[in-house]
Amino acid sequence: MRVGDDALAHQRDRIALIMSALSAVLLLPFTINHLLLGRFLLGGLILMAQAMMALNAWALRQGRPAPVPFWLMTLGFMVAVCESIHRLGLAGTYWAFPAVLVCYFMLPRRQALLLSVLMLLVSTGLVLLALGPSVAVRFGATLALTLIMVNVVLNVLGDLQRALVQQALTDPLTGAYNRRHLAQQLDLLARPGPDVRLNALLAIDIDHFKAINDRHGHAAGDAVLVSCVAALSARKRQSDMLFRTGGEEFVLLLPRTSAPDARQVAEALRARIADAPLLPGHPITVSIGVGVQQPRHSADDWLGAADRALYQAKHNGRNRVEMSV
Repeated sequence: MRVGDDALAHQRDRIALIMSALSAVLLLPFTINHLLLGRFLLGGLILMAQAMMALNAWALRQGRPAPVPFWLMTLGFMVAVCESIHRLGLAGTYWAFPAVLVCYFMLPRRQALLLSVLMLLVSTGLVLLALGPSVAVRFGATLALTLIMVNVVLNVLGDLQRALVQQALTDPLTGAYNRRHLAQQLDLLARPGPDVRLNALLAIDIDHFKAINDRHGHAAGDAVLVSCVAALSARKRQSDMLFRTGGEEFVLLLPRTSAPDARQVAEALRARIADAPLLPGHPITVSIGVGVQQPRHSADDWLGAADRALYQAKHNGRNRVEMSV
């Protein structure tokens, strides 16, 4: 079980709002019933859990943070379930199963696993005392199976979520990030700050790429693109990000990189591509424009400066690096 994955993290407030509001209402008949029958401790625990749920639901509905920590609210619900098992026996065991689900819907995975395992151990012990070992074994096994299945489902959801994010942000042919993700990253870096001059980007274009497709076919052209991305990725730092922005056009984002360092990186990449046997019998070169972020540059201004430098590199004979001015 990959407890570090949390497929529900981005939807937790929405889930918590719905569950808190519904639970506060649906538990009311049980609270009244217990109080009328003189089960004041059990009724009081459920009433306290309802009050916390209602308070959190109201705050979330207003767009405010939940005043009662979800772990405390969930723990209160679990205590009420354990008291229900202690007082009601078999009838109280039914509530252990939604309690486990509440854990995983309301809490991060690690907290949910910790509390649900605690719930499993304590509730099984109470069933053992109240109903004997035969029922306790069956109860513990079914609750443990429920816990395992919840984690399996959340793992599958996490895998699907990561796959969808990967498809939304990357180019399917080369594996480089796509233009949409580039726009997101440039918008983040273009926000005003003291270190904007320490960010740079390289606009990279494969020279004479149409001739490659015309002479060797589109399959060979695709292979060149993939090999080019592999060569660029092998040289970049972990913090650098490579994007495919067009057919044979790429952008390498260099956070916290000065103009001289960016030029040095660009020259190293240009030489690496020129020396690499990307297509037998046909030398492959790239032209690179270096754009250094300026204090009043928008994302479009910054990318436009690199594009103009790239155009100058093409105009000056290709297989070269030019700096934006």
